[in-house]
Amino acid sequence: VSTQSTGMANLSMSARIEIETQNMKPTEVKELFLDNCKGTTIEGLTDKYSELEVLSMINIGLTSIKGFPAFPKLKSLELSDNKLSEGLEYLKGCPNIISLKIANNRIKEMSALEPLKLLSGLASLDLMECPITTGDNYRSEIFAALPQLTFLDGIDKDGNAEPDSDEDFELSDEEEEYDDDDEIDSEEEGEEEDDDEDGDEEAPEDEDDDEENDEGVEEEDSEEPSAKRTKLDENGVSNGDDVSNGLGEHGNNS
Repeated sequence: VSTQSTGMANLSMSARIEIETQNMKPTEVKELFLDNCKGTTIEGLTDKYSELEVLSMINIGLTSIKGFPAFPKLKSLELSDNKLSEGLEYLKGCPNIISLKIANNRIKEMSALEPLKLLSGLASLDLMECPITTGDNYRSEIFAALPQLTFLDGIDKDGNAEPDSDEDFELSDEEEEYDDDDEIDSEEEGEEEDDDEDGDEEAPEDEDDDEENDEGVEEEDSEEPSAKRTKLDENGVSNGDDVSNGLGEHGNNS
């Protein structure tokens, strides 16, 4: 459930929750975005949203998450751009969190992160712009304290970017090769279709040529009998004349 209207920015957390979940049963709410509303503590958010999987509370002004409800199915929690310095133990009722973003808060000491050891499935933690990140051995200390982590601030131990993070990373060679093959196949298919269309357009011309040839043959056939008839007629006339002349001479002799 997400509302983009800027008019939501000045609402209290309770009012914002009511708007975001209107016309829905609490158990139907799986995503809840409360960014930019106003509230220094948890207010109006209860465990009746037991199916909640994604919760975002960016730039609310939170100074404490005391009383954070138990959300057993919560996987992604976004608390960036607030004023939190401690209190992460209140997340103990959300044991299945995979991604936790608390960037740009006031976390200074490693002790503030100790409660996160209870989140055994935590794979991604974002602490960027928190004071704790200025330490010389910051990354190695965090990975040592939270061995379940795969990504810290969008980067793993080997320097690889998290796929869903904002870090820029290029496609692998296999993916690029796959995309190139797709483009080549598409071009070849397009050329084959064009050839088929050209062939279809040329076909009527061949048919016209065949029709002209047939007409020519018929004309030749019709002319030959006429010529033969004319020749026979001429012969017939000459032969007739010879016969009549012979009869005439015979009559005269008699």
